[in-house]
Amino acid sequence: MGSGLGRLRALHVGTDAVLVSLGWLAAYWVRFALNEPLGRPINPFDWYVHALPVVVVPWIAVGWLFGIYHGPRMKTGIDELQKVVRGAALGLLVLGSISFFFREFHFGRTVVVLSAVFSMLLQGASRMVFLQLERRARRAGGCDVPVLIIGAGVPAIRLLQKLQDNPETGYRVAGFLVDGEEVPEKDVAGHPVLGRVDDLRAIACEHGVREVFVALPSLEHTRMLSLVLACEDLGVTFRVVTNLFEVLTAGTQIDLVDDLPLVRLGRDRVHALYAPAKRAFDFLGALIGLVVAAPLMGWVALRLKAQGLSPFFVQERVGEGGRIFRMVKFRTLRPEVDPYAVAPRDREDARITPYGRWLRVSSIDELPQLWNVLKGEMSLVGPRPEMPFIVEQYDEWQRRRLTVKPGITGLWQILGRKDLPMHENLQYDFYYIRNRSLTLDASILVRTVGAVLSRRGAF
Repeated sequence: MGSGLGRLRALHVGTDAVLVSLGWLAAYWVRFALNEPLGRPINPFDWYVHALPVVVVPWIAVGWLFGIYHGPRMKTGIDELQKVVRGAALGLLVLGSISFFFREFHFGRTVVVLSAVFSMLLQGASRMVFLQLERRARRAGGCDVPVLIIGAGVPAIRLLQKLQDNPETGYRVAGFLVDGEEVPEKDVAGHPVLGRVDDLRAIACEHGVREVFVALPSLEHTRMLSLVLACEDLGVTFRVVTNLFEVLTAGTQIDLVDDLPLVRLGRDRVHALYAPAKRAFDFLGALIGLVVAAPLMGWVALRLKAQGLSPFFVQERVGEGGRIFRMVKFRTLRPEVDPYAVAPRDREDARITPYGRWLRVSSIDELPQLWNVLKGEMSLVGPRPEMPFIVEQYDEWQRRRLTVKPGITGLWQILGRKDLPMHENLQYDFYYIRNRSLTLDASILVRTVGAVLSRRGAF
């Protein structure tokens, strides 16, 4: 971020702090004017003045978390107002919580609600003004972001034209990358062809590139994922030029440069509180699950022992960071089967015992993995853990699965479970890793219940 934009955003934060204060005090005076009609006097003015830091700091912090002070390059004024509304709603919730838990403040409910309305209106007006100032600064060219365009065909040239026609985005095209053995042209529309796609990382470092636009429809998904991973530590953002109808019908969030739709690959980063919150969620979920499922698990273990089988099947799997751990399941395969053989791919596999077939179809065989979750080796939601010999065959982009804890269930399971081939499984895992959140985890868990009850794809 340029120093000019940095100063502008600092001014924006300071301005909003003043506006929130004004909204708070204005809400007090409106309520004060209603003393006689309501027949109840409001608390003294000094109380509300002294509470200003308690009101303003959380409010501005919430606005910062919602990205109000990080002006996007390809969002409309409506998008910005939506952020302000969400920020005001959460600010109201925070303020209401302070009023509830710290009764010594004695905030009037009318003041709290009116202050949220006033602050939302004032911050909305402020955001529109600063949005225009940021766009003007970008048009001046002092805050340009160097970008690369992958491709040199019609989609790439159209993208270049849109970026040039919309200088408020603040993008400066450093050059193009092409695919293939030879570089066909030295420049495209007056911008240099800097090399081949496979040289992306080196070229990005050389030119200080911060964003990459993929305008090459023929680029395979696996290669695109490999490029994303190769530049991940550089903080490079990837956007893909795509078909607007396909994006809208899929419900995907898009950015627009004029009328050209761009899909961003993943989020910037996971929220700082996600990891501890997810661990707490996993621990409590596994503990409750083990308590609730204990009678069923005891009954299954006794049934397996009655058949002369060891109830539990313990197998080494690869976890987070490539660490080996011992995953526990109920035994479903015959004792003579190699424990590290490739997993069954259909329900009629002769290696599965009759009782084991029911355990697998009902997914009850997975319940002992709650113990792995309780120990912190696994998560309730995440990529499925693989056997070491399979991980050894991974390409570099596939090893991205090992950057998070493996899970009992995941996106692959709810979208098709074992009906899907392995390469599609890995791509769904990649999407989960780039977009993980507690909301997504909860959604996957809920949909897993439906997948288990319908027995879709399980065997």
